[in-house]
Amino acid sequence: MQVRTCFGAVIGTGLWLIGIPNPVLWGIFGALMRFVPYIGALIAAAFPAALAIAVDPGWSMLIWTVALFLIIEPVTGQVVEPWLFGHNTGLSPVAVIVAATFWTWLWGPIGLLLSTPLTACLVVLGRYAEHLEFLEVMLGDEPALAPEENFYQRMLAGDPHEAADQAEKFLKERSLSAFYDEVAIAGLSLAQVDLSYGLLEADQLAQIRDTIHEVVDDLSDHDDKVPTKSAPKNEDADSSVPPEVDGEPNALPAVLETEELSPDWRDGTPVLCIGGRSPLDEAAAMILAQLLEKHGIGVRCESREALTTANIFQLETTGVRMVCL
Repeated sequence: MQVRTCFGAVIGTGLWLIGIPNPVLWGIFGALMRFVPYIGALIAAAFPAALAIAVDPGWSMLIWTVALFLIIEPVTGQVVEPWLFGHNTGLSPVAVIVAATFWTWLWGPIGLLLSTPLTACLVVLGRYAEHLEFLEVMLGDEPALAPEENFYQRMLAGDPHEAADQAEKFLKERSLSAFYDEVAIAGLSLAQVDLSYGLLEADQLAQIRDTIHEVVDDLSDHDDKVPTKSAPKNEDADSSVPPEVDGEPNALPAVLETEELSPDWRDGTPVLCIGGRSPLDEAAAMILAQLLEKHGIGVRCESREALTTANIFQLETTGVRMVCL
């Protein structure tokens, strides 16, 4: 409310200096129109602009009036309000439009003025009242699912392209190992919980494994490094200290460079990764194999069928120094 009052005061003062009649009225009108999403400032500017055309034989008064709104409105909306309240009201753009339509239909112009604050109140109510949680889901701008839940949902749907897109967005700020640890493995853990309750069929497990396989393949061109824009700019900083993003560690643990590895670990496939019990374990083995490969360690991945009685004695282990089960 204070921001809208200041907006109206600045507009009224500016119109008084320009010479528009009744500047106090248009300042109050401008403050009220700030409640109207998207078009409020346009409506507030239309009346003083029309009045400027009527009272001024030239164009200077109209130009100054339009310039006043073109300067004050963006500064208020893009600088002052985000600085004071954060980047948004907590409402999704669709919710703002639907709310404006509904409240205008219900109460007319008064509803249009009150649509945004009323809808914001409903979102806050849904956030803290358990039985009204659906209001926050419907109207709020927070994603309905956590990243790992969304990834799990994409795996269940057999949609590797959407899952890979989610990974690409994550990798703009974080490392590949962070994505696998916080999103992919966390999603597989959710699948494991459902499997323990008997909620997943064999074809769903196979679909999850195949989706992970495609995602891993899509991410094969990414190095396991923190993006440059997220890394610390201080070159003298201790490289063993993890850099942070939004206050959280965003670095890989201390690892050997590829050149520092013994040739026994670089040549051939000294590490053998095998999924132990289910296709979910096979998916985790694929992830581990890719990360080891990114750090220069030779690795081979086998399916869980390699551990059956018929196959285990035929498993090729020449040169293998470590088995990850």
